Amino acid sequence: MQREGAVSRHPMVLVVDDDEDLAREILRMLDRYEFYGTAVQDWDSALAAIASDSPDAIILDQRLGRIDALPRLHELRQLTSVPVLIYTSNQDEADRIVGLELGADDFLVKPVSGRELVARLRANLRRAQRENAAAGTVARGWELDIQGRRLIAPTGRPVALTAAEFELLNALAAQPGVGHSRDELTRVVFGRRWDPDDRAIDNLITGLRGKLGAIDPTAGGQRCIATIRTVGYMFLGFP
Repeated sequence: MQREGAVSRHPMVLVVDDDEDLAREILRMLDRYEFYGTAVQDWDSALAAIASDSPDAIILDQRLGRIDALPRLHELRQLTSVPVLIYTSNQDEADRIVGLELGADDFLVKPVSGRELVARLRANLRRAQRENAAAGTVARGWELDIQGRRLIAPTGRPVALTAAEFELLNALAAQPGVGHSRDELTRVVFGRRWDPDDRAIDNLITGLRGKLGAIDPTAGGQRCIATIRTVGYMFLGFP
């Protein structure tokens, strides 16, 4: 195992690549951008490092000798839920789609610039932090009861939501930190296509924000549900 940089509060990134020269290059680049990097060269060592080092993110070469990492991502996911960025020389879109479905968080096609790799890494770490924060706050107070189709406030009482409001909140909360277009949300909630004159989703968002804010002012406005300009809306988590 190779290590560069000193242990610190900086995010710890595990690089898994059987090309030692490339792994060292990635480690040097991570160090320049204030990441703490460690590298291993084979799949078994990767699993051992995940279990022992608890990395904040993983950069994984799709090909490790004869091993294709995609069919074995489930083994990795049994050990950690941190962002996994796969980089590959494989240009096949089908493989990338399968990889994302099997547990990868991002795909980068070689050659990858250091700046793009760092930008993707930071973006995935931010998303993971938002999701963890949202999950933690829901557990401490607000509860979205999917089976009972209701939202429970920190007081323990259900919030009076319409069926459409619940469907919208459920769709947003299922992916914290991910922007959803009005068209996507209209299809989920109303089962129809969206057009620029359709204000139904916007009206539902206004109603949801008002109801949340009436119970807890720190949950109103855009504090839980943010407007993403030119995109739509994003769930940020309960306060």
